[in-house]
Amino acid sequence: MKPLHILHSEAAVGWGGQEIRVFQESRYLAEQGHRVSILCQPGSPLARRCEKYPHPNLKCYPVKMTSPVSIVDFISVYRRVKRLRPDVAHTHSSVDSWLVSFCAKLLKIPIVRSRHVSIPVKNFFPRNWVYTGFPERIITSGEAVSDEMRRLNGMDPARVTCISAGVDMRRFDCKISGQAIRDELKLSPEQTLVGKVGVVRSWKGHGFFLQAVREIGNEFPDVCFVIVGDGPGFEQMKQKAADLNLPNRVFVLGHREDVPEIMAAMDVLVLASTAGEGTPQVIPQSFAMKTPVVATRIGAIPDLLGEGERGVLVTPSDGQALAEGVAEALRDPKARAERADKAYEFCRRELTFEMMMDQTLQVYREVLASH
Repeated sequence: MKPLHILHSEAAVGWGGQEIRVFQESRYLAEQGHRVSILCQPGSPLARRCEKYPHPNLKCYPVKMTSPVSIVDFISVYRRVKRLRPDVAHTHSSVDSWLVSFCAKLLKIPIVRSRHVSIPVKNFFPRNWVYTGFPERIITSGEAVSDEMRRLNGMDPARVTCISAGVDMRRFDCKISGQAIRDELKLSPEQTLVGKVGVVRSWKGHGFFLQAVREIGNEFPDVCFVIVGDGPGFEQMKQKAADLNLPNRVFVLGHREDVPEIMAAMDVLVLASTAGEGTPQVIPQSFAMKTPVVATRIGAIPDLLGEGERGVLVTPSDGQALAEGVAEALRDPKARAERADKAYEFCRRELTFEMMMDQTLQVYREVLASH
């Protein structure tokens, strides 16, 4: 089939699941022979990642996107989009969606909008227009997010498509060893490791995880804990971890690139988020690694975990409930392994990166065919 030219836009300046997904999708499309252009903030982690990944089919164009009502930003974005003339414009965050969508409409370029989080959208004009008025299709990262989109006033439900985050099972391979990580942390073979991986921001629940740490440690004195990730709340979280006064039991590693190896070293992975999640990438990744999961009951997570068949579900914003969920997993190694096996098979059937990209490309082609 004819290669496409896709324009991705991302105004966020962090490096979390959303930005990672944009980069991974763009890289995959480029490697498959499609042309990809990325509009992102100058100096952002996404821009830096693109600089480190030279590919003839992938070009990054840093451009300021500070406000949806900035005339200067609009002119800069319009000039860039007009020169690029992509087949499809795929927007991701609020500011870039307003700016790029206005430009694409003027230039008669079809628009796809992604909604990555389950935070409610203000359902009144003009706030909801970026979903109901501009895009031909909306891609969500989970059915809970799709339901939120379909409830918007003026939304045609047929325009909403759920495509959950997929995992590259070549990188997240359950045969990978975690021994190097356990050696780094100086863990004995008998010690259990419980961990959390993700961007450190308010709704990721790091505070509740740290509350659970002390409770878990009271019942399981040999358990150690590892926290992986960086973000706006990192220093505050690091101080709270130090205040627990559990030396050599709580390890705060910050940003790491060796996430598969870290997951391989874990006995349980915890997702403690209190809001906002669609399909958090860490869950498909842990499924692929056969790392047992304990996660809060929010967004699309209950569906992902099969209402408890593929992991332990707990009440959000409750450190005691989180501690009990981890303890439940630790008390029964057999049940823990059975859930992890079911999660792995589900991941192979439903959550591979290739499946995600096939579905995404299908959306692009449907939009082009009807435009």
